[in-house]
Amino acid sequence: MTTTRTTAPVRRFAANTSGRDFVAGDIHGEFSRLEACLEGVAFAPERDRLFSVGDLIDRGPDSPAALEWLARPWFHAVRGNHEEMALQAEHDPDMAEAWLWNGGEWWLAAGPALRRALRPALRRLPLAIEVAGARERRYGIVHADLPPGRDWDGFLRDLERGDPVALEYALWSRSRALRGSAGPVAGVCAVYCGHTPLPAPRRVGNVHFIDTGACYRGTLTLLRLGAEPG
Repeated sequence: MTTTRTTAPVRRFAANTSGRDFVAGDIHGEFSRLEACLEGVAFAPERDRLFSVGDLIDRGPDSPAALEWLARPWFHAVRGNHEEMALQAEHDPDMAEAWLWNGGEWWLAAGPALRRALRPALRRLPLAIEVAGARERRYGIVHADLPPGRDWDGFLRDLERGDPVALEYALWSRSRALRGSAGPVAGVCAVYCGHTPLPAPRRVGNVHFIDTGACYRGTLTLLRLGAEPG
């Protein structure tokens, strides 16, 4: 499957020496629930950062709010498959139809100004994020998965050169989350993924799947980076 190009497939962040880093599961338009989660941890935007595993839009009640959130300097998301569908729908009628059937109907009611602003913002989203932690630790964020047996640095190189297998896994794969058979990803302390709705966060090796179905009356998972359970 063709993937819409991004200006920077990988973004890297230095360690946050003044505050905390959090990562949220698939939001899917449930931004009021995200705000409640942040209030629950006393999130301080002047020093804390919030990362997202993608799928900011579709299914939930407030997909247009994604544009406002992406403009906040402390909020950083990777591209999910729903953002990818929104981008491909611009030039692919089959994808446009599939997107509408998968929660994209809100786009039909969006005004032209929102459409003009949101698609470029989605196009700028990276496919993977790496966050430095204390004591030279590294944490990875990608929407769906990594190819089995691939180390973190190799995966990032694959994304940067547009390798189709890496792109497919990054946006669409559910194999590791459902089968639970892959070993840990070398070269990184932990990887955080979403995409596969689960009743509770699931750890497979050092990969943490944190989509807990916020848009399906489940919960919205918010973890402190590097302090995940299990």
